[in-house]
This record gives sequence, structure tokens and C-alpha cells, in this order.
Amino acid sequence: MSNRALLTMFVIAHLSLYFYIYPVKMIEATSTGHWEPIVVGFLIELCCVWLYVKGLSAFPGKDIVDIGKMVAGNWMARLLLIPLLAFLFLNSNITHSYEMESISILLLPNTPTYFIVLLYVIPLYIAWKGYAAISRGGILLFICVLPLVVFSLISAMSNFDFNNIFPLYDTRLNFFKRPMFYSAFFAHAGFLFLGMVKMRHKLPMRQVTPIIGILFMFALFSVYVPMLIFGQESIIYFRYPNVLTSDTVDSEWVVFDWLPTFFVIAMIAIAMIEAAVTFWMMATLIEKLFLRKKRGIAVLIVGVLSYIFSCYLDNIDTLEKFTIVSTLLCFYSIIGIPLAVILMSLRYRRNPA
Repeated sequence: MSNRALLTMFVIAHLSLYFYIYPVKMIEATSTGHWEPIVVGFLIELCCVWLYVKGLSAFPGKDIVDIGKMVAGNWMARLLLIPLLAFLFLNSNITHSYEMESISILLLPNTPTYFIVLLYVIPLYIAWKGYAAISRGGILLFICVLPLVVFSLISAMSNFDFNNIFPLYDTRLNFFKRPMFYSAFFAHAGFLFLGMVKMRHKLPMRQVTPIIGILFMFALFSVYVPMLIFGQESIIYFRYPNVLTSDTVDSEWVVFDWLPTFFVIAMIAIAMIEAAVTFWMMATLIEKLFLRKKRGIAVLIVGVLSYIFSCYLDNIDTLEKFTIVSTLLCFYSIIGIPLAVILMSLRYRRNPA
């Protein structure tokens, strides 16, 4: 797979995470200088990606399961990667529950949640087909729907009140004391799929860094576009600020009758690709750690457990019960896994036999 296709999937894996929960958590994390926690998050991700890519470059053609088994043995590989599997499962179901609720509110208000969740049979099937199928179909769909997301953000600029941007910074950096700042790091976990794709060629950081810069701009827009329209005092009460932002656009000059509907459809399309990647990662981990060459069973396990858990998450308040566990697993995954990979690469380089 070319680096260009890999970087496109890198963008897709991140982008779907920015427009639902992430702006809410950033807005709750601080009332001033929202760009500060965003910058801190992306600087930490940049360091983690550098460690991850550096470590993976020592094992061309191998994924993190192969690396763990080769360097540390089967049991250590399981101990290392089970928390990652748990994080992928929790994070996937929590983020997708927000997306399903937006579908229920805007598109299918009379449809029970347990029917709406069945939409994820589509990415589950694609995940069963493998990463190559996800990449081919995902990139094409992404090219089609990305312009609509960008259009929704740009069209809202006419409603900006730039006075809402002040105070511009927080000299005390109080967001470090807020749990919401740390729980927002799930949005920086999109790079973890790099360890599962068996890269045969080194991925240069000079290519990755500009992509992270572009993602930073999208994250910034996801917070500041609704902020500049509604202001901190109002937006703190919104569950879907970006959906409401698209609803403020004057429909007389917009091509579509109701822009929020198209915005939600576009974001769900991107989320379907991200869901396929996550399902594929979970199925691959289960297959390679516990089941030998039984991919169909692994995919079935992921699908059934995800469906049951998603039905259990019947409302947003239920999600809060899993915030602390998900946050701890998130930090383990985005920091601990890259550190483990780089340490294993150093050990392997010293003693390749």
C-alpha cells in the first residue's frame, strides 16, 4: 500500500472523532483559550506517532501482534494488547452511540435504537473482507463526502461573532485540572491502526507531520466554529454543537433544504469507514491472539458483543459510567503501546536473532 493511501486512511480514522464528543469535551475543559488544550493534545499525539512509526520501521511487513510474539512471546503479547482491544471496544461503542443518537434525533426519530445500531452491519462486513477492501471503498467515499463537511463549516462563517473568541488564552492553563481534557484524548487514538497494516516501507515523519497539522485545523474548527456563533455561555449546554451550527445557515442561498441532515449523513459516512477500521483491528487482534485462522468467528464475536453493548448504552448518561475506564485505557493505548513498540525495536536491533 502506498504512503498516500495510508495517510488518507490516517485522516479518515481521525476525522470522524472530531465533530461529536470532542468539541463538547474541549468546551467543558476550559472557558477561555480553547486552542491551548487542542495544541497540547496534538503535540502529545505527534510525539506518540513518532515513537510508533520509529518502532514499527524496525519490523517491516509485521504488525504489532507479530512483533509482540516475536520479541516477547505469546503471553506477553496478550498482556500487552488486551488493554488495547478493550479500549477499541469501549471507544468504538461510546463514540458510535453519539452518532446513532444523532441519527435517531434528526433522521429516524420513530425508529428504535436497536434497529438503528444494525447500520453497523455494513462496516462489520467490510471489516471481514479485510483492510484492502476498507481502504479502496473508504477513500472513494471519503473523497465524495469530505467537501460537504468542509462546506458546512465554511457556510457558517457568515454568522460568526468574533467577540466570542475572547479571552484568547488562559495563562494558568486550568484545563490540566479538568477531567474532560484527559477524556478528550480518544480523538488522538486514530494513529493506532498503523500498527496493524504491516507496513513494508517506512512512513517518513516529514509526510505525517503536515497531515497532523491539517487534522489540527479540523479539530480547531470543530470547536471554534460553534463557539464563534453561539458563545461560551450558550454552547456549554449543547450536546451536538456542530449539528446546530449547520442549522444556523440561511437556507435561502444553500443548495440543500436542511443542511444539518446532509452534515449528519456525511459524518455518518466517514464514521462508517472509521468503524470498519476499528472492527477490523479488533477482529484481527482476537484472531491472532486467541483464535488461529478463524477470522469469521472473530468478526462474529466483535459484531455480537458490540451490538449487545450498544443496546445497553441506551442513553448518553449511561456513557458517563465508562468515561474513567475508557480514559485510562486510552492513555495506555496511545502512549504505552508506542513506548512498548519502540522498546521492542531497540531490543530487536541489539539482538536480531
